[in-house]
Amino acid sequence: MVGSKRKKRKLILLLLLWRRICADDARKNSKRPWKRIIFEERAQKGEYHTLVRETMLFDHEYFFMMFRMTPAKFEDLLAKVGPSLIRDNRRGDAISSSERLCVTLCYLVTGDSFVTISGSYRMNATTVGRIVKDTSKVIWDVLCAEGFLKVPQMSTEWLSIAKDFEKKWHFNNCIGAIDGKHVSIQCPPRGGSLYFNYKKFHSLVLLAVVNANYEFTMVDIGDYGRMSDGSVFASSNLGHAIGHQLLDFPAPRIFPGTSIQFPYVFVGDDAFPLRTNLLKPYPRGLINEREKIFNYRLSRARRIVENVFGIVTSRFRVFRRSIIAREETAVEVIKAIVALHNYLMHDRAGASQSGYCPNDFIDQELQGQVMPGHWRNEAHDGLHEVSNLGSNNYTREARQARNSYRDFFCSDAGKVPWQWDLVRSTSDPFDEQNS
Repeated sequence: MVGSKRKKRKLILLLLLWRRICADDARKNSKRPWKRIIFEERAQKGEYHTLVRETMLFDHEYFFMMFRMTPAKFEDLLAKVGPSLIRDNRRGDAISSSERLCVTLCYLVTGDSFVTISGSYRMNATTVGRIVKDTSKVIWDVLCAEGFLKVPQMSTEWLSIAKDFEKKWHFNNCIGAIDGKHVSIQCPPRGGSLYFNYKKFHSLVLLAVVNANYEFTMVDIGDYGRMSDGSVFASSNLGHAIGHQLLDFPAPRIFPGTSIQFPYVFVGDDAFPLRTNLLKPYPRGLINEREKIFNYRLSRARRIVENVFGIVTSRFRVFRRSIIAREETAVEVIKAIVALHNYLMHDRAGASQSGYCPNDFIDQELQGQVMPGHWRNEAHDGLHEVSNLGSNNYTREARQARNSYRDFFCSDAGKVPWQWDLVRSTSDPFDEQNS
């Protein structure tokens, strides 16, 4: 009797041991890489190996529609970022630098999900997400190192920007147009309400300064959407640098026909606080004609940044919807688009009308007559205005700076010939489009 019980215990122990061994083997096998059959045909049927290569050779117009650049520009970009994208090539199915760049550009341009791109390019969706994040970071790092996005470090660089604004937009001493946007994102894992803003969606905040040539000069990315708009600017690195004059601005200069020292300034809309180095319009309502002149002149210069956001949203349609990715990936995607925009705008002067930003794509203005750019005909659901980036309190020096610019723009030395007729007319095209 006792012997039979012992045998039963041994059998039970052996059975339990056998089941444990089987479970361990199952776990080990589950960690082994497994590939779908359709992914094994990537080299024969994947979009990169079929459509992309064909359009690169025979249909440059369609290639531009896919990637927002010509094949020649793509090859130039690949030469810059390709060495940093090389992975282990000992495997026969290794993904090349060129294919990684195509996958990333496809995501930025279309905003399609990683699963959709996975089916087109015949690779795992997780692989697509990893490629997008890594390649976006490389694009930012390399293009910044190449000088396509560089914060001015010396007075001479600020002076060059100011010269362009004065020549093209008749705003003296302007060193940049500034604006802020909420970039819509999917709620990150365990993000809670951290990114949930007062407009009832999850977002990251993008603050940007642009020059007179529609290029970014400074960006601040990543503040939580939950932060009140009023605290975003003050807490950002950009706002801190402007407020504490850490950017090595040139010394104020005297304008022709005056004896007043005029500071170098950024121009923004009503959302921004009025500072000595940051001008905003006079409040709408009961303002006099001279203040309307100032608002018009500031609006002409400030609308550069509005057009820049319109360009990037039209060209990179990932901004048209919520970015479905982790926070780290979303930040890298935004940075990559900023760098790519500057890279593609860099040679705009010599580009054809079919390029990244032809002349009719942006607003055109001649002596007060405005022709809206084609980017305004498209929906821009992924970027939302930041409504209030500071309090309405300002110092006497800030008020005096704005009043000095107002007086200069109304003087014989600072006026533009058509401004009086424009503000006295029944409609102001700049005010209409800003309302």
